[in-house]
Amino acid sequence: MRALLLLSVVVVMAPVRSQDASLLPGLLQELRAAENDTLRADALARICFNLIRTDPDSASLTGGQALQLAKKIGNSRALGDAHNNLGWLAAEQGEFERADSLLNIALGIFQKIGDPKHTSVTLSNLGWLTEKRGDSVGSVELFQQALRLSEAAKDTASSSILFYSLGVAYRKIKDHAQSVAHLQRSMAFERVLGRKGKEANCAVALANTYKQQGDTTAALHAYAQATGLYRGLRDHQGWGITEENVGDLYLKRSPRTALAHYRLALAQYDSIHSVLDKAYVLQRIGSTQVSLGDLKSGEASLKEGLILSSGSGDPQLSTDYELAFAQLFAKKGDGDAAVLHFERYVFLKDSLQGADTQRELARLRTAFETERKEKDNAILRAENNEQQERLKRRDVQLYGSLALGLLALVAAILFFRHYRQKREHARVLEGLNQRLANSNAEITEVNGLLEMKLLRSQMNPHFIYNCLNSAAQMTQAGKQVEALAYLQGFARLLRMVLDHSVSDTVRVRDEMEFLCQYLKLESQRLEGLHYEVTADPELLDDEAELPALITQPFVENAVWHGLAHKQGERTLKVRFSLKNDAVICTITDNGIGRTRAARLKEESNAAHASLGMQLTSERLKLLSRRLGEQDAIRIEDLADVDGIPNGTRVTVDLG
Repeated sequence: MRALLLLSVVVVMAPVRSQDASLLPGLLQELRAAENDTLRADALARICFNLIRTDPDSASLTGGQALQLAKKIGNSRALGDAHNNLGWLAAEQGEFERADSLLNIALGIFQKIGDPKHTSVTLSNLGWLTEKRGDSVGSVELFQQALRLSEAAKDTASSSILFYSLGVAYRKIKDHAQSVAHLQRSMAFERVLGRKGKEANCAVALANTYKQQGDTTAALHAYAQATGLYRGLRDHQGWGITEENVGDLYLKRSPRTALAHYRLALAQYDSIHSVLDKAYVLQRIGSTQVSLGDLKSGEASLKEGLILSSGSGDPQLSTDYELAFAQLFAKKGDGDAAVLHFERYVFLKDSLQGADTQRELARLRTAFETERKEKDNAILRAENNEQQERLKRRDVQLYGSLALGLLALVAAILFFRHYRQKREHARVLEGLNQRLANSNAEITEVNGLLEMKLLRSQMNPHFIYNCLNSAAQMTQAGKQVEALAYLQGFARLLRMVLDHSVSDTVRVRDEMEFLCQYLKLESQRLEGLHYEVTADPELLDDEAELPALITQPFVENAVWHGLAHKQGERTLKVRFSLKNDAVICTITDNGIGRTRAARLKEESNAAHASLGMQLTSERLKLLSRRLGEQDAIRIEDLADVDGIPNGTRVTVDLG
């Protein structure tokens, strides 16, 4: 849990220079005492760098002043520093395009003046920017370039940090051997340099790599090294986070040992009055106590942590606490309270997901608008250049006509040239119209993708509502044990839904696993339900994909409209097959058929329409429109030899 948090703490090592806000008084004194613009520009650049994390607005202001002053005096070194620091500020604020532009300008300046040390710093910053963009392979290449320059400059301190950066990047791409080798080298350098804090950070990063490898023994040894270093430095936060990570490592195989380490972490956080850290570890302590059956202590820990978390403004932490309380009350047998907290957990989870979705939509809109404006500007520039050229040619024609005295031959030549230019202009206009049509097609495609994302985001709350309603019905019926088992199964199903909901497509094998988990839950509610989920072997071998969360509403419809009212054996078969390079899903049940189901619905005065089926139909319409297909859903009524309804078969063409 907190390994990632610690990574965010030690990632301060990312830029080869370390930011330190405590240096500001001295830097301000240097600025006031500066005797020339070169010294003032250097002081302003360093002030900008050391304010990036603590006061980004002031960092932007001083960085801009450093840039203007560097341009005024024409100092290349100061100009490169200003661009480099402003670029890293943009990267920290998530403005990746601006950061890339500024850092590349700085890189060009330092390469031109032949400064390997500053070139290495800028390459390192570009490496971390590439990592922030999710390109771990690209970041490795940039870190390697920076390391070669740093070693050439014999800058051991910078080389050590770059070895650390490479170790973290290699872990991201699962190259554990390289990660361990680079982190060990960084740790050895830091030990020689006497930088105990950075040595401890390297030990934690090394432990995280061993943990990812599954080498628990090596991970514990590295965590122990980090603990010893943090203890010697009296770095209580680093010590506490390390103990928390050790607790996470022990959690599954020895909860009591994990609990002991969590309590050690709590003691460290308490000594420095770190409210947020205490809230995080109290959630882990409470959940572990509940899992060990100590419900009273677990509830007390969770309540204490919840009070601390309420003032943190951390929505993810509040979400974790609601889930922990749901598990606590489920263990206590208080189904109503368990469902209440679980509903809050789902609501907070949906809110976080909704905010992420809106940010992604805003990003897509911004990117699209930017691209469109760039295209429009390019067209306008081309038209302007063409207009200027046309005016020049007309001037030449006018002067020629006057010089030749408006002779007939010259007039004929000018007429022919004018006619040819009109044809050329018509051809250019036709090309511009074609580009406009292509842009409109791109707009339509983006709108279609956004519409599909919005439809799919509406399906998750509908599905969650149905499952929570089922759990609530079990609880109201007094089936506390069954409700707990159902909630545990549903938690796994919800995890799968959340995993699937972030992608447009999923593998067929993942969709089959999801449907099996769903039908397993439904079989607990509907006695006598037998189900079978199969697929053609080639679909599994080829890792075929289909639209995410597309088949479950059909299966749900078959269970509750076709099989729920049937007496005797209930059978449901789901088959994924390959036909004409398209994935076909067939859902077959031996239920009461659509006619009888409609009659029962009318007799019961049921007026509720299936939101899941409606949303799924709309998604399939969008898919059909994009793929150029029709009749994506086909429904057949089945009957026995006597013509009596004997179930329904639904065939869905998933493209």
